[in-house]
Amino acid sequence: MTVAFHHCEDVTEHALRLNGWQQEYNQIEAGRFSGDIIDIDEHGIRLFRESANLGLSHSMHFPEAQWHLVLPIHWPNDSLFDLGTVTVLPRCEEFWSVTRSNYDLLVVSIDRNRYAWLGRDERRLRKLDVPGALLAGVREQWRAMTDYLLASLQHGTLPAWQSVFSRQLEEGVDLLLSECSRSPYVDDVRYRTRRYIVDRCHAMIRAQPDDPPSMMALCRQLKISRRTLQYSFQVETGQSPVHYLRALRLNAARRSLFEDPTQPIADAAARQGFFHQSYFSREYRRLFKESPSATLKRLQAS
Repeated sequence: MTVAFHHCEDVTEHALRLNGWQQEYNQIEAGRFSGDIIDIDEHGIRLFRESANLGLSHSMHFPEAQWHLVLPIHWPNDSLFDLGTVTVLPRCEEFWSVTRSNYDLLVVSIDRNRYAWLGRDERRLRKLDVPGALLAGVREQWRAMTDYLLASLQHGTLPAWQSVFSRQLEEGVDLLLSECSRSPYVDDVRYRTRRYIVDRCHAMIRAQPDDPPSMMALCRQLKISRRTLQYSFQVETGQSPVHYLRALRLNAARRSLFEDPTQPIADAAARQGFFHQSYFSREYRRLFKESPSATLKRLQAS
């Protein structure tokens, strides 16, 4: 059994801490980021708990060899995960989601050669009907277990009786998947019109990272009004399209500085369409609570 804990104060670093998951996180809410991951891996079952204090846009690709089940402890935006069900993540090239601040998720991964019935509609997001008391009990057990391990690691120790944790993981998975209906149902909420509009905009933005489309271009391509675009983003992301698109560009510039700390800040900004340096610096500081030059100094010192 291996246990790892990661605390990050930068969203780019946080996205890299979960081994085996290809992730890109964008900070879309202003503030100083703080995120934690505790990762437990044992004989074909992996449980991790992830939390962060700010709203994020997530793009990720999961390990193909496992099923991934999500049990939220706290998920402020109920359009994707909710406390009353277990969500099965889809098998796909890229999965995208947006969360508001202060989310807290448990994710358990199990080998795909177990529970083959989970493969039904595997390309789509699905839900499992689990008895409420049972789901709440397993979630609370895993929450308490990760709290205990986190406190131990922060004191520089790891309990010797790890077989107890292994048994808790195995028993929890068996309870959840033996007592639920073996017919996962597709979560149609994810595919509603507002979600579809934001999904398509996100895909078009990622397809043109060096020349992201404007709001009007997005409206033309999707054949929708500016008002519809505005409403869809506000409901699904908690951000206006202007703020959301600008945050993605600022995050891209920040990742560019991480990848090459020797480059001029003006070049990283210009590649994302920021040609007015004082404006770029002001918006960068507003979102990340540090200047671009402070980011570079920190990177160059590390």
